[in-house]
Amino acid sequence: MIKELIKEHQTPFYCYDNTIINEKVSFLNSLNLEFKHNFYFAIKANPNLAIINLLKQKGLGAVVVSSGELYKALRSGIKPSEIMLNGSSKNDFDIKYAITQKIRSINIENIDELNLINDYSKEKGLVTDIGIRINPGIDPNTLSKISTGKSGDKFGIQIDQINFDDIQKLENTKLKTLSVHIGSQIVDYKKFIESYKSIINLADELNQKGFKIQYLDFGGGFPVLDQKSKGLDFDLWLLELNLILKNKQYDIIFEPGRFLVANSGFLVSRVNYIKQSGSKKIILLDSSMSEYIRSTLYGIEPIVELLHANNNEEKFEYDIAGGVCESSDFFIRDALLPKIIKNDFLVFKNVGAYGSSMSSTYNSRPRPLEILFNKNEHRVIRSRDTLEDLCKNEIM
Repeated sequence: MIKELIKEHQTPFYCYDNTIINEKVSFLNSLNLEFKHNFYFAIKANPNLAIINLLKQKGLGAVVVSSGELYKALRSGIKPSEIMLNGSSKNDFDIKYAITQKIRSINIENIDELNLINDYSKEKGLVTDIGIRINPGIDPNTLSKISTGKSGDKFGIQIDQINFDDIQKLENTKLKTLSVHIGSQIVDYKKFIESYKSIINLADELNQKGFKIQYLDFGGGFPVLDQKSKGLDFDLWLLELNLILKNKQYDIIFEPGRFLVANSGFLVSRVNYIKQSGSKKIILLDSSMSEYIRSTLYGIEPIVELLHANNNEEKFEYDIAGGVCESSDFFIRDALLPKIIKNDFLVFKNVGAYGSSMSSTYNSRPRPLEILFNKNEHRVIRSRDTLEDLCKNEIM
């Protein structure tokens, strides 16, 4: 399909395989989870309305981290009762907007959020359901930049910093959810189980004291297979998970994000130039870190292929760089690829999460087109920015 898309659309562009997203959802639904549960899509992975709506049609709710993501979730048709708001530094508008929309839970990550939620709920004549994201102090053994549950991380609240007696006294705020999320790309299932136990045990203790904790949000973090990564042993994870929840009556929520959409996405780029610099051959593309920043931000090596490659061709060593004025704007160094010539097309894989989501207009580069395809059909789900789009919010 990508070969057909480049005949019709200018590069760079993102494209997503609807079939792969469906397969990921089907896999999660096929897991033999012996307890009540729901999957909520972590919208930060890919906030395109078409993607959110596609997952909504598959029965998923949404986890959002801003008022903008909340607006997109609602606009995509997800019911407020199937949306949770997380976020380590919510502003007043984020919280007030979530309160008025009557979403399932505002999961606090700072004690100071409590008074604002309770006071504004009282002003509006509402009782707002909240959760607390717990920081369990667990090292998930993943990249430091995607670790979120260790002591010293900015996410969640340590249990010893919470006065649950004070929370119980609030008249317009009801604690119904405990949440935990320790990071992404976690391959050790025992780390997941350890984090789940931390809030199961806490919920049991709180309910014995008169609370009515109903929901446990276990977060996301399921790994996506890249070039050097390992997968999660879902069989062992499932066996242990069913065991620790046996005879428990909680509603469990999982927050898959990258796991659902990463493999579905591709960034298609044209080769503008090939430059010799010392001993290096540098491929310069029409895309850049503005379109895919994960390589620069996390130091990972993306999976890249020549679109018209023959697997039997001799391989050469290239550095692959982008077009913005930054020395760090490299996708990958010392990549082994067949001989590349000007106007060839390179395809970066696993870009369905945090590709478009983290893109920018740095260097005043218009953001690319986005396409959703399914077998032999495709449709544009985000038009390419125009030059006028770059200026539309500015006042001279």
